[in-house]
Amino acid sequence: MSGVASSRRLVLRTRPSALSVVAGLVVGLIAWEVVAQYFAAATAQGDRVMPSLLTVASSGVVGISDYWTGGWGVAATSAGGDQTVLGAVLALAANAGVTLARVVVGLALSLVVGVGLGLMLSAVRPVRLSAGGAAEMLRMLPGLAMAPLFTLWFGATDLSAILFVVFGVSFILIVGTTNAVANLSPHVLEYPRTLGVRGLNLWLRVVVPAILPELRGTLVFGGLVAWTSVLAGEIYGLTSGLGWMLNETLRFSLVDRMVVVAIVFSALALGTMKLLGGLVSRLTRWA
Repeated sequence: MSGVASSRRLVLRTRPSALSVVAGLVVGLIAWEVVAQYFAAATAQGDRVMPSLLTVASSGVVGISDYWTGGWGVAATSAGGDQTVLGAVLALAANAGVTLARVVVGLALSLVVGVGLGLMLSAVRPVRLSAGGAAEMLRMLPGLAMAPLFTLWFGATDLSAILFVVFGVSFILIVGTTNAVANLSPHVLEYPRTLGVRGLNLWLRVVVPAILPELRGTLVFGGLVAWTSVLAGEIYGLTSGLGWMLNETLRFSLVDRMVVVAIVFSALALGTMKLLGGLVSRLTRWA
């Protein structure tokens, strides 16, 4: 009977297959084109409000070259150069590289700050009593509304964008870490203690590996928040990065270029989430 019960249990599929992703993409593209054709027929400026896929693939892609500052044998359009696909690729690669670097550094610092503080809150009662309430209050602040303040405090620099990523992701990791520690079975800590493993050694060698499986979802979600945070940080005052490019397209209502930048941004964010999920899965193959 137990075998029959286990075979009938509900299985939740949270990881989409490659086929479902491709099918969703195709459906999304078809829906976009249908709406674009409707706008083109219904309004005089329809192609600017909702450009067709052909417009995005032609003028949208080539127009991205306006954000290339020059070099590699391709002159900037501001210096008299022509709009080219190569210029667009260079502009996207350069600014995507800048944004990716900010995300990577911000995520690395967030791991140290978020997981470190989460462990301290769980292990040290005075820290939990003194800093726990403050962390909860800060977590309730509207994150995106804080982005202009970081630019004001630290200037329109890489530092402000990176620190805003740390601000956005750390609180997620703090909550995830404290919850993961609280959910540990008591014997996970009791058995090592009987063998003489105590103090910092216990937390580093036993607690951290034990909470990694539960932290997988938190880390993946943190990767998504990191990209959202860096986007907000780059919009205010910075003159490089995908967020800056997206802001430039918004300023002049260049929806075709906006779509191109958004696709690159989404692809990088999805890649980061997959990488984080795969890394944690590899580290927790024993779980």
